[in-house]
Amino acid sequence: MTTIRDVARRAGVSPATVSYVLNNPGLVRPETRERVLRAIAELGYHPHAGARQLKRRRTDTVGLILPTGERRLSDPFFLELIHALGDACAVHHLDLLIATCRNPVADLRLIDRLYKGRRVDGFLLIDLQRQDPRIPHLQAAGIPFVAFGRIEEDGTFPWVDVDGTAGIREAVAYLVGKGHRRIAYLSPPLSLTFAHHRFQGYRAGLADAGLPFDDTLVRTTRPTMEAGYEAARALLAEGIPFTALIAATDLMALGAMRALHEAGRTPGRDVAVVGFDDIPMAAQAHPPLTTLRQPMDQIGEALIRTWLAAVNGETPPPTLIRPILIQRESA
Repeated sequence: MTTIRDVARRAGVSPATVSYVLNNPGLVRPETRERVLRAIAELGYHPHAGARQLKRRRTDTVGLILPTGERRLSDPFFLELIHALGDACAVHHLDLLIATCRNPVADLRLIDRLYKGRRVDGFLLIDLQRQDPRIPHLQAAGIPFVAFGRIEEDGTFPWVDVDGTAGIREAVAYLVGKGHRRIAYLSPPLSLTFAHHRFQGYRAGLADAGLPFDDTLVRTTRPTMEAGYEAARALLAEGIPFTALIAATDLMALGAMRALHEAGRTPGRDVAVVGFDDIPMAAQAHPPLTTLRQPMDQIGEALIRTWLAAVNGETPPPTLIRPILIQRESA
């Protein structure tokens, strides 16, 4: 049976260092931590979970509460995020507990029940609102957490986010560089923090190019394929001229492409279309969708590392990740 001493010999470190990697990874230098983790994988070492948890009064479990409204559980982006989080948890010998909740008030009760019942050591928050009641609730209760996203006072809690402002700003510049001056925009409700930041990128991109902001080109709706379809259809029915369209999510962009096809306007030829997320079906669209990729592996690892630091009583710095523009035939 492989022991912690076997791992230490393989990695060329002390047993205490191996223990730190398993229990307090933030105290170990990254290169040493990677060497120990590699030795653990090579030897197939499995620490006794029950003993570790009793000693540290930990469950080694990350709590993730998924919103069930607006068909979120069928959104490919959320499935990709869960996959990335699962991979990162496996690397760090953690479990991922997924619960679902629709009502914001019930969401707070569920947080309390899971934490006080010693089901989880802390939480990952997703689908943040710009004024999110979960943040002050968790802070007041002293419950460790990390948010995927930011709120108005973004320096008061640990977070990881994708720079939606920079991403959409780059998309606008890309379209302007191709000669477009009438660029429509489909946005989820601006009460959602990611929607707010992406919309700011749209406005900043127009300002960069010296183009006026025209609110008739903007539609705010649900972040679904059906809503994107209806919003683009309305723009076309109203006869509002535009030669390009940016959607704040790939699902909305794919819905808009369907509306364009039905109106006899070919995406990529008659109207350029850009999305955001790079979900798997983006590359399979007709034509393939130009989009801003969220690097899911990087996001998952950053969220779990930040969560571990928060659970260990540290104050981890925020992480802002730049999306990657993926150029395909739709633009």
